[in-house]
Amino acid sequence: MATNRKRPLVLVVEDDPALGDVIMTALKDEGLDAKLAHDGDEAMRDVDDLSPSCMVLDLMMPKRDGFSVLRELRADGRISRIPVVVVTAIFGLSERLYATELGAADYVTKPFDLDDLVSRVRALLSPTAA
Repeated sequence: MATNRKRPLVLVVEDDPALGDVIMTALKDEGLDAKLAHDGDEAMRDVDDLSPSCMVLDLMMPKRDGFSVLRELRADGRISRIPVVVVTAIFGLSERLYATELGAADYVTKPFDLDDLVSRVRALLSPTAA
């Protein structure tokens, strides 16, 4: 078992299985690996087990919501290694600012354009000029 992946892994955290599958399929079609977590608790286990390269995170979920996931990632420094695209039906400016304050790299409101979401994920995965 190789520990180095050939393709970046995107962890999709979405409690709507149909939407999660659509996002994962779009990412895989772009040559990325993707794994679906259905809630924040599962997401945090996957972060520890899989060390994803990027996360697409729904804010409104059962058990542990997206804000809680962002807070935990920020608290232990993992937010700096895992760029997070927040995907949510919450349109409020205060929620957007709070997610950004917690370290979210990007914010997309539902309904969204799938190609736009994939482009945003790709942009976060692109190596910066060294």
